Amino acid sequence: MRQGWLGVIIGGVAVLLIALIVGLYLLGGDHQSPLERLRDISLVFITVGFVLWLMLMAALVGVVVWLALLIKDRIIPLLEELTASAKRVHGTTNFVSEEVAKPVISTYSSIAGLRAMIKTVTRGVDPKGGAKGPNSKSPDESS
Repeated sequence: MRQGWLGVIIGGVAVLLIALIVGLYLLGGDHQSPLERLRDISLVFITVGFVLWLMLMAALVGVVVWLALLIKDRIIPLLEELTASAKRVHGTTNFVSEEVAKPVISTYSSIAGLRAMIKTVTRGVDPKGGAKGPNSKSPDESS
């Protein structure tokens, strides 16, 4: 169905274009040769084409200005808000990681200190009994 309407539109434009050319040719005076008439018709089409091109360029400039204003008014504040949110999330993450890590680190450091103290205190004592220090002899040497 759409192809039918497209054919009708293209056919209508072609008929209008041909009618415009014939009308402009017949408007020429008797004192003009056919070549002068065709020259004048081509000048009319060039002028109309230039006006259409100028209107399209003006519309394009309008669209670019509209996009620039849209970026300025909507997108830049949105990007600033996203940047602020990212900074807040980063700060919250740092705070939570530090507050969660501090008790764990202090607990492990206390345990490490307690282990070192127990190791230092019990260094010379064998848990199975007997002394085990640098000056003590092994059971093989006790003879």
